[in-house]
Amino acid sequence: MRVLVTGFNDWEQLGEPPNLWRCRDNPSCRLLLGEPHAEAPRDHAGPLVQRLRARAPDIEWRFATMPVTWGVASPVPTDVDVIINIGLGVYDRFDALQLEVGAYNQREGTDAAGVARAEPIDDAAPPILDAPDGSPMKARIEALTGRTIASYEVLAAPARADNSYLCNETHYGALATLVGAGGEADRLEAVYFLHIPYAKSGDYESLAEGVTGVVLSLVGGE
Repeated sequence: MRVLVTGFNDWEQLGEPPNLWRCRDNPSCRLLLGEPHAEAPRDHAGPLVQRLRARAPDIEWRFATMPVTWGVASPVPTDVDVIINIGLGVYDRFDALQLEVGAYNQREGTDAAGVARAEPIDDAAPPILDAPDGSPMKARIEALTGRTIASYEVLAAPARADNSYLCNETHYGALATLVGAGGEADRLEAVYFLHIPYAKSGDYESLAEGVTGVVLSLVGGE
């Protein structure tokens, strides 16, 4: 199995011109990189990476961090079996991890490069995009919802209008690619988006433990 796990870089107070590769404040990139970075990473050795490689060595793990800019996750790779995109998105507590059920057909806001968008992602599509029929995604999300993993409660959230920033655009693009996949070289079978909180007191080890449990459950490794 080949699995891609991604996180996002910082998007606020990046200087002038903005340093789009800075990873200091966003926990999703810190889980992949560990220490703060000010440039594009050459490798990934953060606490989440270490745990996934140690606990599921038979999986071919791929990792990437992405600048918070519109369209950054396009094109979506189809040479992997599973994509799990991770982003900061739980702001009211430190002990919850939230899986997204579907994506909303809207992109809105100003990205880290100062580019503003307020438009549907696909003018010809309905408001909500869900996983395709026959996909194991819905069942796996339902099986995780309500569980507590390493002291983190796993939540699930439906597609919604107030979730229309880069995380949503990224998940929408992944879902749309999954729906259209089927070529001879396509391996893609499932895509997920996991929203995470800030690491309480900077404890990325504890946050990585919870995220590791969710990721391994999604790919059938735990």
